[in-house]
Amino acid sequence: MNFIKSKILPILKNLFSDKKVRIWIAIFSIPPVLLLVTIFAVYQYYLPEIPPLSQLENITPQLVTNIYDKNGKIAHEYFVERREWTSFDSLPEMAKAAIIATEDRKFYTHWGVNVWAIPKAVMETVFSGKKLRGASTLTQQLTKLLFLTPERSISRKIKEAITAIRIEQTYTKEEILEFYMNEVYLGGGNYGFQAAGKYYFGKPLDSLTIPEYAMLAGMLQRPEAYRPDRHPELGLERRNTVLFAMYDAGVISKEDYRKYIETPLETVRANKSGKKAGLYFYEEIRKYMEKKYGENSLYADGVQIYSTIDPEIQAFAEQAAVEQIQKVRRRIQYRATRRLKLTQKYNLPEDSVVAHFDSIYALFKKDYLAADTAKDPSKWRFPDSIRYHHAEVAAIVIENETGAIRAMVGGSDFEKSRWNRTVQSLRQPGSSFKPFVYATAMDNGASPCDSVNDQPITIEDPEDPSKTWRPANFGHDFEGMMTLRRALYLSKNLPAIVTGMKYGLNNVVNYARKFGIQRAPLQAVPSLALGSVGATLMEMVSAYTVFPNGGTRIEPFLIDSIVDKSGELMEKRTLVEHEVLRPASAYLMVDMLKDVNVRGTAARVWANGFHHPSGGKTGTTNDYTDAWYIGFTKQYTMGVWIGPDSPGSMGAGHTGTEDALPIWFNVMKEIHKDLPKLQFPVPAGVSSRSICNYTGKKAGEFCSSTTYCLYSSQYAPEETCDGNHIATSSKNTNDATLFSSKGAEEAGAPLKKGETPAPKRPRRMF
Repeated sequence: MNFIKSKILPILKNLFSDKKVRIWIAIFSIPPVLLLVTIFAVYQYYLPEIPPLSQLENITPQLVTNIYDKNGKIAHEYFVERREWTSFDSLPEMAKAAIIATEDRKFYTHWGVNVWAIPKAVMETVFSGKKLRGASTLTQQLTKLLFLTPERSISRKIKEAITAIRIEQTYTKEEILEFYMNEVYLGGGNYGFQAAGKYYFGKPLDSLTIPEYAMLAGMLQRPEAYRPDRHPELGLERRNTVLFAMYDAGVISKEDYRKYIETPLETVRANKSGKKAGLYFYEEIRKYMEKKYGENSLYADGVQIYSTIDPEIQAFAEQAAVEQIQKVRRRIQYRATRRLKLTQKYNLPEDSVVAHFDSIYALFKKDYLAADTAKDPSKWRFPDSIRYHHAEVAAIVIENETGAIRAMVGGSDFEKSRWNRTVQSLRQPGSSFKPFVYATAMDNGASPCDSVNDQPITIEDPEDPSKTWRPANFGHDFEGMMTLRRALYLSKNLPAIVTGMKYGLNNVVNYARKFGIQRAPLQAVPSLALGSVGATLMEMVSAYTVFPNGGTRIEPFLIDSIVDKSGELMEKRTLVEHEVLRPASAYLMVDMLKDVNVRGTAARVWANGFHHPSGGKTGTTNDYTDAWYIGFTKQYTMGVWIGPDSPGSMGAGHTGTEDALPIWFNVMKEIHKDLPKLQFPVPAGVSSRSICNYTGKKAGEFCSSTTYCLYSSQYAPEETCDGNHIATSSKNTNDATLFSSKGAEEAGAPLKKGETPAPKRPRRMF
């Protein structure tokens, strides 16, 4: 201190006392002052155009919403910008090092702008022959990403520098680097290193190798030009440049550098060609999210949705559905070609007509209508049945134990029609409704062995007795007395109507509601037993899960849980169960429906080699408008519908057996290929009896004709036959028994004298 006072201060006083020195000091101080004034003026001029601090402090980037499949893998995405935010601590150190070595080596020391970077970058490029890094700092690049346009001008550069400085004042270096690595565009619609790593290499960022980090860092300069999936040679060259920069910066050793540049470039094609599976499934999730949380939650908030989709089952279902619907359409087109004589009209081979059917049919329609217009309008006609050659398809697979929807096919082509026929179309289920009728009977004391009379009936309209309905079986035949079991597996119409009337049509309506048939109004009329109501495929398949689930219906669901970007749980599925049938009644129905797949309308299930215990029911509505098959095993229930969007006939032969069943068979065969053949357990409350076919009592030692029957225990016969039926003749057509009058006595009056059977083509459903 004494030294300063005694030596330094006198010198300074003498120096500043010299007039010339003061003048020179003033002269030399003018440029810095002018510079400061200029900087201040520029700052004030551009300040209104600079993002305010409040905006800088509330940066909310748009994040991708990932939908995960049942295995926890990303199955689908919704985004404006494909981005997965990754915190600084979760960003790999070598990924950070690759960026800093290439883009901004003074990142941790500068204050937003590095004035020495420009000449240094030029010198390094000249002497190395490689562009190792740019002149802009990472903060400046972040500024361009977040707030500024891509224009090249002095004005823009000034704004960029000012904003970069303000960002440095607002955020830490770690926060700036986190923003940068999550915001940068890396080609292919990917924003941020996490999304790009998964897209190009099929792995999360923390699983990538150093050469892969270098590849991503290299893309910062020209994202689309250096894409490794499209421009592998340029991408490889740029990667090696980044590796050299990492070596030059001391991040990796010379030996590692030489090893890494020899590493081949391997990517996964995230943009694979072909149509993506499960689009109808994901569309339902989209509609749910937008309805409950708003559109922004799906496209910007970065939520994680854990769905129930099984990608393998979905793929099986879509492939089988598309292949089958093409066959169905082709059959319709061939029939139309022959019926309309298109080969003769246009002098073309039949196969050529079918191959170009849409175009030829459009021409035919024009000619046909032109000819019609010359006639009396009352005589105009058009072959409506031909209009429906564009039959559509829907299918759904539900896991019985959980209610999880494992696959959903809403149509043949999502891009052409987003109408989801699985959940949006109300169609008549035809005979696939009959199990609800018989379930009502089983739950109210009936047995599969109870008899019903298959005979012609006439039903009067209660509001207008002059109007009558005379339903018929599909085959226009009548077998007389038969068991409920046989009536179901042969899909007989008249026994179903009689059974529904015996156990109460209002009762059937109530049970159908319990089964989950909710959307359409249900009327307690005889045609209800034949599936004249409207129902969605989703409702029908969910209803059928009641049988393998022992009488309980579990609400089906698409979403297991939803998590926000912070990892907080937004919602979690809770099990919703509905008691529909007693377990014993459900088992009786399972036992009856198994016969459908063994010797009934779906017998080809067993005949073609699917020997897992299974049950189901076909359905075809009148005039061949809708074709259904719904079936189940212990593990899964699957339903299929085929038909035109606008109700109209597909033509004779388009039944549930022919059109819908093949899809079910092909999918379920694949699903169960490695699954055990689980039996349906017999619950408490089910009793078995050997029944005398003459009396309907428990068979005694003197009974020669017996039938093995199942019952709900409280309704099982307890009295034993004494064998006193020598004079009684047995009636045992197939497995039909005459031991019960349930249903038979209420079968309706026979045809009156002079009446004739119903016409050959009545309104029919089976």
